Amino acid sequence: MNSQKKLCLSLLATLSLVAGSASAATAHDEEETPAPWPPAETDGYQPAPAWYYEDVVFPACGTTITLKAGDVQDLYEKVRVKRDGTTVIKVRGELTTDVIAAPGGDLPDGGFLDELDNSGPANIYISADGLTVVEKIGGPAVVYPVSETDGAALIAAGLPAFSYFEHGKVTIRTVLTDDETAIEPESTEILKNTARGVVDLCLALKESAGHPY
Repeated sequence: MNSQKKLCLSLLATLSLVAGSASAATAHDEEETPAPWPPAETDGYQPAPAWYYEDVVFPACGTTITLKAGDVQDLYEKVRVKRDGTTVIKVRGELTTDVIAAPGGDLPDGGFLDELDNSGPANIYISADGLTVVEKIGGPAVVYPVSETDGAALIAAGLPAFSYFEHGKVTIRTVLTDDETAIEPESTEILKNTARGVVDLCLALKESAGHPY
């Protein structure tokens, strides 16, 4: 499995931007057995796999950001394959997320946001060839870029590149390449943005470290 698809699985785990589009983030060590792509069909809702709660590390706010599963880790996943070969993943349940910024860049003192409610429902559609991913994310949810392509698409849609929203929905379509060495998607497009209660997390992290906006 190439790095785009590996990171896509990590993004599903955090109910954040599915880009399958990878940056220098940290989905799985190379020696580990990768999760199947697309994910295997389930018999109804099942407890989410352990990798849903793994750390995700990525660049944002001019520094390194880590998302860690918080005290609430109670997600459920249902996977089915439609007749046309599309894999449909539904994720429901409750999840909190800690956001940790290393000192540096725009956040010289780092920053920490504790127990963000990241429980918004997500529906993910993966094409039969595994190269097109559409994710419908409901709030509350964290949304972040894992590539320059993702960040540009979010900003073009009127969202901060690294954000949190409380209500509404964001729908993202990502087209992956079939190049096993690629780390950028072919394209990322925000199809729908009805997010409300949007927070720029770079600003929130700065305030958490004692600096005003």
